[in-house]
Amino acid sequence: MPTTRTASRNTLLRYWTVRYVITLSIGLLIIGISSIAWLKHEALTRRLHHVQSFAMEAAQYVTTDRGNMVVPDQFYEWIDLNQRRHKLPGQFGLTLFNQAGDILFYKSAPVKAGPSSSKGAKPAPPPYNLGKQVPSANRPDTHTSEGSSYDPAFPFPPPLEDTIIINEVDYYYRIIVPVRVHHSVIGTIAISYAKKELTDISQQYGLIISLLLLSGLLGWSILYLMLRKLTKPIHEVVQAFKRIEAGDYRLLLQEHVKEQEIYDLLVYFNVMAARLEQLEQLRAELIAGVTHELRTPITSIRGLTRAVRDQIVASSEADEFLDISLNETKRLEQMVSDLLDFNSFISGNIRIHLQAVDLGKLLSDIIHHWSLIYQDDSLVIQLDIPARTRMVYGDTGRIQQIIVNLLHNSRQAIGSNGKISISLSEYSSTHYEVQFKDNGLGIPIGEQLRIFERYYRGQNKKPAVHGLGLGLTISRMLAEAMSGTLILVESSPQGTTFQLLLSKVPENMNIVHRSNCVQ
Repeated sequence: MPTTRTASRNTLLRYWTVRYVITLSIGLLIIGISSIAWLKHEALTRRLHHVQSFAMEAAQYVTTDRGNMVVPDQFYEWIDLNQRRHKLPGQFGLTLFNQAGDILFYKSAPVKAGPSSSKGAKPAPPPYNLGKQVPSANRPDTHTSEGSSYDPAFPFPPPLEDTIIINEVDYYYRIIVPVRVHHSVIGTIAISYAKKELTDISQQYGLIISLLLLSGLLGWSILYLMLRKLTKPIHEVVQAFKRIEAGDYRLLLQEHVKEQEIYDLLVYFNVMAARLEQLEQLRAELIAGVTHELRTPITSIRGLTRAVRDQIVASSEADEFLDISLNETKRLEQMVSDLLDFNSFISGNIRIHLQAVDLGKLLSDIIHHWSLIYQDDSLVIQLDIPARTRMVYGDTGRIQQIIVNLLHNSRQAIGSNGKISISLSEYSSTHYEVQFKDNGLGIPIGEQLRIFERYYRGQNKKPAVHGLGLGLTISRMLAEAMSGTLILVESSPQGTTFQLLLSKVPENMNIVHRSNCVQ
């Protein structure tokens, strides 16, 4: 059995671990892709800003105090030095245009195949008006291995604008910065930069992969530990259910967990197990009680009738034996009737015939007839019923059933010598109240909360009073079916008080005889 439990728990843990690892991997992949995209965007934004700063410094470098542009001899070295200072990656093309659109200086970028070449783009038009006044020594493009004398990104001179222009063309960016002298634009610096160079974060790939792997390992470890902690109580609940299925209700799961949901699961499981154990105990008591209660009258009836049949007793005693047998059959009939009523309530098939009833008159009649049966006892019945008509909306037979049951309970509590007080009064604008008070020994405090449970009988009542423990249960169901209720008000060694509430007949209401099926 321990091996089976361990295997099942490992299977559950392995299943959830695989699911969470897959989810974690997908999440980390999405985070990685998003991080790379964001880092590329940040790198592009930052480097474009640096290119602008570099181009503005270059524009100042090629201007003189006289208000014209001059390409210094060290311009190429200056570009290389300031490129490193601004941390500009790779190589770029730089072209210096004068106000007339002549190229005064051109530094080419390494030629790389891009998307345009793969799409079959047409070659750029022939170069335009390359500045003849610029010595070839100041034009490094004439000595490049590529043999190009102008930047393909600028086949035509850019417009003379007083603002910085940045646009994206195919696989590269074009940055155009004006050269100003005394608030006048006398030329432009045009830079072409491959987009791949501006968004290159290859040096950070290793860091990103390392962080993702570390996050994945840490996340998997945390998930594994959490799953072990969470699946342990769930596994215990599963094993406990198996024990309950086998009929073992005496178990208690440990509730020392911090997770609120798991804690609630364990708490309510323990409550359910305790309730099931209680119901199982009630079922066992019911079977024992029904067996005992049915066997006793049947045994008595069989013995008495056999004595009469065999003429063991005289005729006068035979009549007495038959009367006793008749009373026992009535008791059997009452127990069967209680069971049938209760089962009818549970299945929703019992019918309540609602009509206007004078509660005061009905109450007086029921108590009078009931007292005739026990007129030989030393019972004192005290009535407090006002003369004013009290009309309720209920079933006459069901009200009588409730009242007789309460009277029987009071008599059982006080024996044949005591007092029962019954009063009728107005409880609220919608209900009348009938109180039953006796001076019996009362109900123990530990049993008061359970007296309306089905099949429940107090410890003091079991050996002294025959019954199935359904009287109060059925009485409360009947009261609630008539829009009322039955409540235990108080109970002490000095006596017990029950309260029956019944619904009033609304004023100005046309009373119609109704038959309701209680659900």
